[in-house]
Amino acid sequence: MDNENSRGCSNPHWKSDGALVKDQDSSGLIKIPARALNIIWGNDPRYWQWIKLTEENTKLLAGFEEGSMLLQVNWIEVTGKLPIISSMAASTPKAYEIFYIVKFRVDAFGWHSVPVKFKVRVNGEEKVKSVMLQLYREKQEEWQEIPGGDFAVPRDTVGTVEFGMFEIESDWWKGGMVLAGIVIKPKLVD
Repeated sequence: MDNENSRGCSNPHWKSDGALVKDQDSSGLIKIPARALNIIWGNDPRYWQWIKLTEENTKLLAGFEEGSMLLQVNWIEVTGKLPIISSMAASTPKAYEIFYIVKFRVDAFGWHSVPVKFKVRVNGEEKVKSVMLQLYREKQEEWQEIPGGDFAVPRDTVGTVEFGMFEIESDWWKGGMVLAGIVIKPKLVD
C-alpha cells in the first residue's frame, strides 16, 4: 500500500486507499473495505486500530478481512467517494442502498446520547438521515448492517457518489465499535 498512511507520515487521519474498492459483482453489490475510507483520527492508534477479522458471520462480512476498531473518539467522521461506473448508470435509472458493516463490542460506550448522521451526495445533491445507534449497540459482538442512506443514479449519469457517517456536534466520547467496511446494494423496488 503506497499512500501517506504507509509511508510513515505524521498525519493522524487515515486517507482512503481507493484501490481496495471491489468492482461491482454480478448481483450489483459493491464492497468498500474500511481501508478504502477516510477516517478522521484513523491513523492514530490511541483512537482507532486496524484488526484482522475472523471467519465468523462471513456472509454478512462480505469477505472483508480487516477492519478498524474504534477505541475512543468524540468526533466521528468516516467518509468515502465512488465514481459512478457505467453499470450503475445503465439505460434505466437504478437505486442503491448503503450499509455500514459494524459490530459493537461488549465494552462499547457513548452511543445512547446523540444520533449519528449518515450523508449521501450524488453530484452535489445531498440526503442526510440521523440514527441513534444505541439499539444496534445492544446487540453486542454481532455483525450488523446499519443503513446509511440510499441514492438513485439517473440514466447515463457520470460523476461521483459521496457518503459518510458523522457525529461531530457533541463532546460525547464514543468507543467499542468495529467497522469492517461498507456495502452498496441495488435497492429492491416494491
